[in-house]
Amino acid sequence: MLSTLALYAYAWTVNPRTVNIGEIGSDDVGSFVRTQGHVREISAVGGGGLQIELVDYSDFAAITVFLPGKIARSIEFMERIVPGAKLRVAGEVQEFGGEVEIAVSDASMVQLLAGAEENRLGLDTLASNPEMFDGMQVLVGGEVAEIASAVDWDKTLIHSDGDSFWVDDQERKGARGNVDVFGLLLYNEERRRFEIKVAGENDAIAPHPADIPESYAVVTIHELAVAPDAWEEKHVAVLGVDTMAGEIIGTSFTLADAAGGERYYISCMIFGWDWSTDKRGMAGGVAAEFLGTWGYYSREAQWQVTSDEFTLRL
Repeated sequence: MLSTLALYAYAWTVNPRTVNIGEIGSDDVGSFVRTQGHVREISAVGGGGLQIELVDYSDFAAITVFLPGKIARSIEFMERIVPGAKLRVAGEVQEFGGEVEIAVSDASMVQLLAGAEENRLGLDTLASNPEMFDGMQVLVGGEVAEIASAVDWDKTLIHSDGDSFWVDDQERKGARGNVDVFGLLLYNEERRRFEIKVAGENDAIAPHPADIPESYAVVTIHELAVAPDAWEEKHVAVLGVDTMAGEIIGTSFTLADAAGGERYYISCMIFGWDWSTDKRGMAGGVAAEFLGTWGYYSREAQWQVTSDEFTLRL
């Protein structure tokens, strides 16, 4: 009798029932199941354990998979389990906090089916539920429909006598041509450089010559370029310089693809690559795959796939 029970228990663990994520419910608590899905989110819990949210892209059903710390540390490909990766897992269905989850008891019960870099999503899937993929690394593909250099119009380059310096003019207070610049010198962590920020009440980019506000130190572009630390967080005035509006920060393009009789479009951006001077085979109408991070950009009021590296395959 004992051997029969032991054999049954063994069979229960080595032959789990294969189900879709959406089919797992409270009636399955205590049973052993196998399912698969894409990683949406990973959270650390006590003892080095992990909670991994898996999503079925076919119906967007989701379930949490619990990996105890000992199991997580013994998975050889753990560094590849990131949002966007596709996993097959097996474990016992348990109830935690009023929700069902799958508890994994052995590292062999976790299989990597595809890395995030191989996770090609249909544009229709992204468009149908964009919030579901927020922050995930995704691979998209289609036909290049539009290409343009991406310009940050908040930035103005001032130059004189062979020297140049960036000005941050988010409030667009600036004139163009030969100007005087009044602003606060600050370090821009994102761009890794010093800039003159034009935002205060007396700050301006005004036609030259202009009245210099009190407490602003008159400096040259050359002095700022050579020793910016000496003027950090101080109000400076740079006089009689020329301007060039906008800074090219990358290349934006649109991918198009058809599904279900409809045509879908996804906006994409590669930061740090200027298509206008470095084509790399990019052209309208060519087929392309692009690996990047999916997210919502409030400034452009749209969802985009973005990358800081050239991850475009033509």
